[in-house]
Amino acid sequence: MLSIENVSFTYESGASALEGVSLEIRDGEFLCIVGHNGSGKSTLAKMLNGLLLPTEGTVTLDGMDTSDDDKLLDIRRRVGIVFQNPDNQIVTTVVREDVAFGPENLGVPTEVMAVRVDEALRSVGMEQYADSAPHMLSGGQKQRIAIAGMLAMEPEVLVLDEATAMLDPLGRKDILSIVKKLHDEKGITVVMITQYMEEALYAERVVVMNGGKIEMEGSPREIFMRGGELRSIGLDVPAAVELRDMLKESGVADLGDAVDQEEIINGICRSLLKN
Repeated sequence: MLSIENVSFTYESGASALEGVSLEIRDGEFLCIVGHNGSGKSTLAKMLNGLLLPTEGTVTLDGMDTSDDDKLLDIRRRVGIVFQNPDNQIVTTVVREDVAFGPENLGVPTEVMAVRVDEALRSVGMEQYADSAPHMLSGGQKQRIAIAGMLAMEPEVLVLDEATAMLDPLGRKDILSIVKKLHDEKGITVVMITQYMEEALYAERVVVMNGGKIEMEGSPREIFMRGGELRSIGLDVPAAVELRDMLKESGVADLGDAVDQEEIINGICRSLLKN
């Protein structure tokens, strides 16, 4: 669906953010792009619907180049981005009107738009707040509204650019559960940009960025079996994986490629029964 070919990007200041990045994003997949601050992941996210254009290389959606002005509106209809600060994405004083803002600007007929808005609010569990003032909501609720606004535009790709960065752990888990449900039930392609390694466990494929380049790529299990390499570039591993590695290094138990809490607990129980 999305093709990134040999993309480099240099800001006007002369700082290089991306160097020769190539990546294919498949239709219907859940991809997570991780990296520390300054790794280039957010710059790459903004290129997926033409908010930024490559200094070199190309970004295409089904063959449509993001640098083609004639194709840009269609690309942005199909690729929606949710950013980290929901306050920057709220433009009206009523939740329902805010969710309708995107479809209205796309020229969606009023009767169709009303149905889309209601469905989008239901999808994120915010239908009871349809007539509320956005500024009275919590950070997590505001982010749900931002996601609903994107869903009402019916994108094929949902890009989350550090969309959980300003939330507490419970709020992050809530938003991730909603996104995972949207992916599973509606088949939306999800590209999640994050520095929280635990969030990568929700994805089917993980891309690790470092210094504007792709450092490694694979399933969450494959990536988190390379804990030493991740730490060498300034990234942590999920707490469950950290425990797994500590148990192996101390000789207590070898839990293989277990990555989440349930697998760790089950592995420890099996190890104890064997002994």
